Amino acid sequence: MESQLTDYILQQSYCCITPVESCEAVERHSVYETFPTTKLWIGKDYTNFIVKDFNNLHQPFQDLVDRNVTPRMPWHDVGAMVEGSAARDLARHFIQRWNATKMEKAKINSQYPYLVPKAYKVYNKDFQIPDINKVQVSCQVVRSVSHWSAGFLDVDTWEGSIHEAYVDAISKARHYIYIENQFFISFPSPHVKNQVSDAIYKRIMRAHKEGSVFRVYIVLPLLPGFEGEVGTPSGTALHSITHWNYASISRGKDSLLGRLKESGIQNPSEYITFHGLRKHSVLNCEPITELIYVHSKLLIADDRLVICGSANINDRSLIGKRDSEIAVVIEDEEFKKGVMNGEPYLRGKFSGCLREYLFKEHLGLLGTVKNCYDVADPVSAKFYHDVWRATAAKNTEIFEQVFHCIPSDQASNFQAMKRYMQEPMSRTDPAAAKARLIDIRGHLVTFPLHFLCDETLTPTAGRVEGMMPTSLWT
Repeated sequence: MESQLTDYILQQSYCCITPVESCEAVERHSVYETFPTTKLWIGKDYTNFIVKDFNNLHQPFQDLVDRNVTPRMPWHDVGAMVEGSAARDLARHFIQRWNATKMEKAKINSQYPYLVPKAYKVYNKDFQIPDINKVQVSCQVVRSVSHWSAGFLDVDTWEGSIHEAYVDAISKARHYIYIENQFFISFPSPHVKNQVSDAIYKRIMRAHKEGSVFRVYIVLPLLPGFEGEVGTPSGTALHSITHWNYASISRGKDSLLGRLKESGIQNPSEYITFHGLRKHSVLNCEPITELIYVHSKLLIADDRLVICGSANINDRSLIGKRDSEIAVVIEDEEFKKGVMNGEPYLRGKFSGCLREYLFKEHLGLLGTVKNCYDVADPVSAKFYHDVWRATAAKNTEIFEQVFHCIPSDQASNFQAMKRYMQEPMSRTDPAAAKARLIDIRGHLVTFPLHFLCDETLTPTAGRVEGMMPTSLWT
């Protein structure tokens, strides 16, 4: 289940949610070409967004980076396929958007026809979806659209049902929330309107007052996918997004962790934990590492509900009047025996299995690796602290020891970052580095909450990025 909802393969009866950005991959998170004489990622499919963003897309077979020097940036995404009436709703959303664009940009161009929805019953099914591991669910399509994207005649008409679905799912969650997202820009501010962070804050405070166990897992990219070098003028856009992410998570009294501490929770990590993903490999006989770019837009709650689609956690995706987005809210109707905080629990066959698969992937428990950890109970202290957070902490320690990689809590400012990145073990003692990396388990690492905490990361007024409105970043 990989991908973002951006492109549709439709018969108005089935809908696959797939990414236009992701590239075909033989190995899910490979960092380099496996065989020196074989290219698994042709041309621009081999990419590292922070080193070099896409350009000259009319030349798809021309390399963007030197693949003998630059590691590929792995990509993590989650998606789903639905059929029946939910697929029909997705198809009609696509038709509405297509026709709105046709009306605005190609009204008299016959090469771009208006699309007409098919009847509810009559369609020619010229293909068959394998009936493998399908489960019965309740599925609601939600979206962010307005007059510019959906062709509403009234410019004040808009829909923000993805945002409503996120806030509702968080508020009603009984045991845990698991989030993977490309951004986390949400906090009380005149510049930020979405209420996702506030909903998380209120739900954690409720658990704190009740004395109940509640967990929030959030997995994000370790760095934004913007071209540039951290600590240099080329990294201004990257710094800006980093600023807004940290302002939402941990920096300042209005950040999520700041609000929780201000409200009397001295140790918010008892309730909420932030993580990223990282991979290591070998390139030209030298150990290398690269972050895994989390592109998912996913929420799982209580092993019974999933929200999956194209919406980031920021105003651009969620408030409805800006970027156009779509998602599905999936609620299980088939259940199996499970466990939640040590107690018997009926978990959804779809939501529970998806959450378990992702946990196993991040903890390195897929494939032939012996499952030495039980991921069935996402709420218990034994799993939350002794497995999930402990694995992330150990992996982070090893990665930093071997590669001196960033982002890292070892670098609170640009000067400290430059000193920290000098002479990593991977260069000074490759044999010792390889031996140390054997202890890495999976891809999970701790999100570095103190990285560049002593720097001002917002762009200065003299730079182009500083002249842009705040809404560009939020």
